[in-house]
Amino acid sequence: MKLTWKPIMAGILDVVSGAIGMVGGIYFVVLGSVFRIIHEVMGMDPLVVQQTEQIISKLFAVPFVLVFIGIISIIGGVYALQRRIWPLALAGAISSCIVFPVFGIPSIIITALAQKEFS
Repeated sequence: MKLTWKPIMAGILDVVSGAIGMVGGIYFVVLGSVFRIIHEVMGMDPLVVQQTEQIISKLFAVPFVLVFIGIISIIGGVYALQRRIWPLALAGAISSCIVFPVFGIPSIIITALAQKEFS
């Protein structure tokens, strides 16, 4: 069997997309924390602080989901680079599509085309 560039390219796209997702998730966590600190320091109206905290608490689960999906994407990318466990590499490509579709869609296509190269 001839080895091609496809799994390597798919793995690189997965890892980069997962890193982007993790950085984005961490950014949202830091942004929410900074927002709370600013409200406490400025001594804003308690009603505004309460409404802002409700919005932040509802959106606070999103960053953790982004970080989790980013981790799955990075793990799948590593397996794609190693040309091992094709279903896990495909799961990484799909999760990278959720986080960053610009890299995720080509990664899914390339991973599907390179299925025969995985052990």
